[in-house]
Amino acid sequence: MAKVISTLSDAITYINSLYDLDATAPTAGDEDYTVWTSLVNAAINLWETEEGVLWDELFITLASAADGDKSTDGTTEYTLPTLFAFPASAYVWVGTGTSKTPYKVIDVSEVQLLANNVEKWCYFVKGFLEFNPNLTMSTGDTISYNFYKFATKVSAGADVIEMSDPMFTVYYAVGELKKEEGDTSALQTASQKMESMKTKNTMPAWFQSDNNLEDSTDEGLG
Repeated sequence: MAKVISTLSDAITYINSLYDLDATAPTAGDEDYTVWTSLVNAAINLWETEEGVLWDELFITLASAADGDKSTDGTTEYTLPTLFAFPASAYVWVGTGTSKTPYKVIDVSEVQLLANNVEKWCYFVKGFLEFNPNLTMSTGDTISYNFYKFATKVSAGADVIEMSDPMFTVYYAVGELKKEEGDTSALQTASQKMESMKTKNTMPAWFQSDNNLEDSTDEGLG
């Protein structure tokens, strides 16, 4: 099912329809636009920090990140993306095409024990990806890994709301605006949408209840 809305501009339009019932939605610079944007971001923060949930939408690859070092320059230290929260890969791959080398991700607490080690390992610490300093890194090779990111807050109308059902932000904002009037119906709808997103987040994809990959070569051909 396609999303009803996807951007901040969409959210502002729907908040206007549900709360103000005005034919014209506020635009950037208007007081309502500023307040409603703050409420949308508050909803994003609630979604991002929902206890016990790691959202599928926040797992991404280094290649799709807006920043962060994506190729080697001969050194062993590389900057992480600004929105990097924690690694989601057991290995970091370095190379091009099908000629990539895996570097095992270790815990930073193990580094001192490996002072004389010359094997291929790396670790994440304080905004950097660090490779074994005893190795000589090549230049111009692609760095590849997956990671969990912090949610992107919105400010411009075209900014995308990352969650699977951005209408959660709309109902949360409307609910907060109507709360002083004693109307909690929108907040109840927002809560239902949060629970629905959590359910969808834990459901396996269609035909993916068993995630164990099988080697098709074992089955033979013909």
